[in-house]
Amino acid sequence: MACDICLQIFQDLKNILYREKVDIVHGHQFILHAKSLGLKTIYTDHSLYSFSDKGCIHVNKLLKYCINDVDHIICVSHTNRENLVLRTEINPYKTSVIGNALDTKKFIPCINKRPKYPRINIIVISRLTYRKGIDLIVKVIPLICKKYPFIKFIIGGNGPKRVLLEEMREKYHLHNSVVLLGKVKQNKVKNVLQTGHIFLNASLTEAFCIAIIEAASCGLLVISTDVGGISEVLPHDMMILSKPNHIDLCKAVDIALDMVKGVDSNAFHERLTKMYSWEKVADKTKIFKLVSLLKCFIPLHSSLIYALPQEKVYMDVLSYANNTILSRIRKIYNINTVFSKKRKGAEGETH
Repeated sequence: MACDICLQIFQDLKNILYREKVDIVHGHQFILHAKSLGLKTIYTDHSLYSFSDKGCIHVNKLLKYCINDVDHIICVSHTNRENLVLRTEINPYKTSVIGNALDTKKFIPCINKRPKYPRINIIVISRLTYRKGIDLIVKVIPLICKKYPFIKFIIGGNGPKRVLLEEMREKYHLHNSVVLLGKVKQNKVKNVLQTGHIFLNASLTEAFCIAIIEAASCGLLVISTDVGGISEVLPHDMMILSKPNHIDLCKAVDIALDMVKGVDSNAFHERLTKMYSWEKVADKTKIFKLVSLLKCFIPLHSSLIYALPQEKVYMDVLSYANNTILSRIRKIYNINTVFSKKRKGAEGETH
């Protein structure tokens, strides 16, 4: 039954691609099928994976084969790009960096929804999981509430770590200082953000955090752990970076309390509108490809590589020659010892 459904979906998508005369498939799930149909493919990556965790090792190995045949890859941050190149051994010059965007019209400041000073609301909206740093937040909240009784934490989201937050609230009697909203619908996120002065992100790993852009667009001062591509997202006057430990996060809150009164929320929103827009992302997707002649002579990590003249990515991809089935099989065969003859040779030498 499952096989029949997959074949039917493939046939339907194939008909759509041919009917609409599609030249490039830019996505995730259908890129292998699109390549088999002779179409150009672009893959966008927006995740960071480690090299030691068993689950990540398997994902990295699988991804290496899945994207080996992709024509071009777009990453959401420079950190994301380096991580992807290292774990998949993809040609770094087949990758570009284009950040995410935000419809800032949906995230506007509303000062009237905030409590008056000296009361301060700190907002946390995320999945309540280990990777999102909830264990750190559980340690931070009691220390901050003890030091600053006028601070209230408003936490939105669900996940397995919610139990820790509830236990912490019970243990330290913080029912008036910690509000757990549960799951927040996307169209309600703006309403929650507008009630806050400071946004707290304690993620342990993050390729590009769209949540902090949403918060800054609503005029909140951002506190975030300095992990992954976070430092690339906002200017330093809009975001306070912290080491991923509860002591440093508490120090960041101290700094934020000194800064928050001087924050111009409307100015934050205007700056975000100019920095992040889908129009800019669409434009970059068209033009973000380094000049082939120059890029071969510049190291991957050189800052000069991002200042070179640019060509159109989509147009460049369309100029690539189509690989034959045989050449595609050969590329997979030569990735590493899993499919190559090297393993057989090594085993022969061992025996």
